[in-house]
Amino acid sequence: MDRQAFEYGLARRLLDHIEHHTTDLADSVLEIPAQTYTSPSRYAEEVEVLFYGRPLVLCLSGALEPGSYLTIDIAGTPILVTRDREGRVHSMLNACRHRGVRVVDGSGKQTRFNCPFHAWTYDLTGRLVGVPTGDAFEGMCREDKGLIELPVAEGHGLVIGSLRPGPALDVDDYLGPELADELAMLDFADWRPYTDSHLHRVGANWKVTLDTFRENYHFNQLHRKTLSGYAYGGALTFDAFGPHLRNCSAVRTIDQIRGRPEAEWGDVSPHVTPQYSLFPNTCLTVDCRHIELWQILPVDEKTSEVVHTAYLRPGLSEEESAKLAEMAPWICKAVVDGEDFWVAGRTEPGLRTGLIDTVVFGRNEPAPQHLHRGFEAALVAARNGSSVGQADHRLRTERSGSSAS
Repeated sequence: MDRQAFEYGLARRLLDHIEHHTTDLADSVLEIPAQTYTSPSRYAEEVEVLFYGRPLVLCLSGALEPGSYLTIDIAGTPILVTRDREGRVHSMLNACRHRGVRVVDGSGKQTRFNCPFHAWTYDLTGRLVGVPTGDAFEGMCREDKGLIELPVAEGHGLVIGSLRPGPALDVDDYLGPELADELAMLDFADWRPYTDSHLHRVGANWKVTLDTFRENYHFNQLHRKTLSGYAYGGALTFDAFGPHLRNCSAVRTIDQIRGRPEAEWGDVSPHVTPQYSLFPNTCLTVDCRHIELWQILPVDEKTSEVVHTAYLRPGLSEEESAKLAEMAPWICKAVVDGEDFWVAGRTEPGLRTGLIDTVVFGRNEPAPQHLHRGFEAALVAARNGSSVGQADHRLRTERSGSSAS
């Protein structure tokens, strides 16, 4: 896949939408029951099927150098992800095999992990390498008491893993061939975290929080004093890749190439912003200077958390680095935390009255429609005993329609 052809194709579509005041559209309006967001039993089923039952993005490859680790908690499961000195990635339950205590927090460079309770010690692969007063545990098989290994795989800049033991994972299978090729082309495997991850606590169901990322219909109202001056609202591309999807928004600098022949466009990457939704809960915004990783995590049926990590493109000029230093905290605090997550929290009380029967997604919101159809398809498949692969294959062969209008 050619990077310039990819970006020019997105720019062409966005310019046409801007010129004609259109956007990509779904085939029809979608209404889903409000109880989808409020029901404790529905929430429990989603966690079991969507989070415990399928692969999730744990981080981007650049978060882990040889001899390093990071921790993340997803749906009540504490995870320790490491890269050993040979470069292999490991994922383990972050719980000591002695008494179940959380072994380590945060991220960093470290080759040994000492449990804070009794100092049982593990290496980067999870192997138990130290037990104080070892003779008190005579007869215990130490080889069986390493940290519990969880499936993990790496490819195309992503580290994916499962929250429960199970079969080996494959990134290409998770993404599907078309999206795998596209992410490989974007080539962000060596992009490093720009800052430490930032945890946002949101007073809303995880799907309410996720919905705010998947359309720009709200830019001209909710973000009228912030993001609407930076990017066009109401003009959005939508493409489905099985359960996953890509949107693309236009930065207002795209006006610089409006009306000009394509031969004069040059590099259009500063003008277009691809935004991926990796099923079920991960959002990836690809900017010309950095990538924003947003991991939306369920806490309970009315609360969620979002882990936000910015990854820096290598080799930025001083001017580009200065722009990023100004923009990254503005996006995180003023736009997303101050507006998107603020409005998400204002959704919960109304939905929980029981007086609103449905939540509506218009034809101009094809991405959240696609995700919610995917959630429902996965739950139905699980109830019927179908595998994750069968459910995803069905979505790839029955891609949600969209059109420009």
